[in-house]
Amino acid sequence: MHSGDRQAGAAEWRAYWPLTLAALVGYSTIGLQSYGIGPFVPHLEQAFGWTRADVMIGLSLSNAVGVFLNILIGMIVDRFGPRRVALTGLLVKTGSFALLATATGTLLNWSLLWVVLAVGVVLVQSTVWTSAVAAKFDHSRGLAMAVALSGTPITAAVVPVLATWLIGDYGWRVGFVGVAAAWILATFPVVFLFFKDGRKPGEAAQVVTGPVPGLTLREGMRTAAFWRLLIAFGAFSLYNMAMSANLVPLLGETGISPMQAARIASVMGLVGIVARLTVGFLLDRFPGGLLGAATQFLPVIGCAILLLDAPSVMLLTLAVACFGIATGAEIDVALYLATRHFGLRSFAALFGAIITFGAINAAIGPYVAGELHDRTGNYDGLLITVMVAMTIGALAMATMGRPKRDWRVEAP
Repeated sequence: MHSGDRQAGAAEWRAYWPLTLAALVGYSTIGLQSYGIGPFVPHLEQAFGWTRADVMIGLSLSNAVGVFLNILIGMIVDRFGPRRVALTGLLVKTGSFALLATATGTLLNWSLLWVVLAVGVVLVQSTVWTSAVAAKFDHSRGLAMAVALSGTPITAAVVPVLATWLIGDYGWRVGFVGVAAAWILATFPVVFLFFKDGRKPGEAAQVVTGPVPGLTLREGMRTAAFWRLLIAFGAFSLYNMAMSANLVPLLGETGISPMQAARIASVMGLVGIVARLTVGFLLDRFPGGLLGAATQFLPVIGCAILLLDAPSVMLLTLAVACFGIATGAEIDVALYLATRHFGLRSFAALFGAIITFGAINAAIGPYVAGELHDRTGNYDGLLITVMVAMTIGALAMATMGRPKRDWRVEAP
């Protein structure tokens, strides 16, 4: 990065750091259900006599609904701006997570609760937060998006421990309500005060400096970069939803205590924060496709460790660290590459399409993981499936190439 770029990047941070902080806080809400459901699994099985697949069908349904809504939400963000969508999403997402405490024991009731939660998921998806950040940052866009997206590693670090404590002391119903209450109290005031996109209704195609540069939705979907990102993000979504939801019970089956499993699982979030910021810094300096390929291959190593007979606590922590690096970095890389290859004109809609394919895989992942466990009594089948999927995703990232055009926005 040249001195002029560094100065422009510093100017961007001086002008827009509160926006990035608010995006970080708000985006943390996206992971409540995926990182939070794990500690509840054995308690729901015991309370209602469910199988693991029964519990996971809710998570699969919430991801499946995104197939039908992601592109629409992206178009709404492109048209009206992300602030209104973000504030609505925080209320819907945390409220619907709290409603899981009202589960009656019927699968129909459980499924309907997760359908409501699914609406909250798409309203706080990554494009809602990063479209505002990408519109303000250019020279330091990789790091800015990394900071904005660091909310999920925080969720991964905090929610398993918080939920395990609440369940242990107050029961699983209070656990759902407590996690939701903690998150809305921590996020809504910050987002309300600092998440400003500077747009007025009907002006989403304009910024202060003029028309937003970039491809249309149709043009972007015709590029090779779009299809490679589709494959890579699809593989990542399968891995992320299947592993994050099952990580605590998976670790518990190695013989460690529930709290120890939760603490090791929290390493995923702690490592993810460091990985996200590091990769965000590197994205402004090195090819994003190669960085994406390297980080996407790490879960293959983590799964191989978990397939060993009786891995030690140190090895379990190392495996979770591999997951954390990938989880922390991958969405960063995908979003950054999307802004560079497509520009910002239809960014939210184009990445919404990519997320839609990811949602299909994310919907499949948790249920398949639960079904494989019910059939075999272990998670070996899931680990092998993840290894294959992430290898394919890493190859897609490695062959991305450089953007054919340079979509630039003016510095502040």
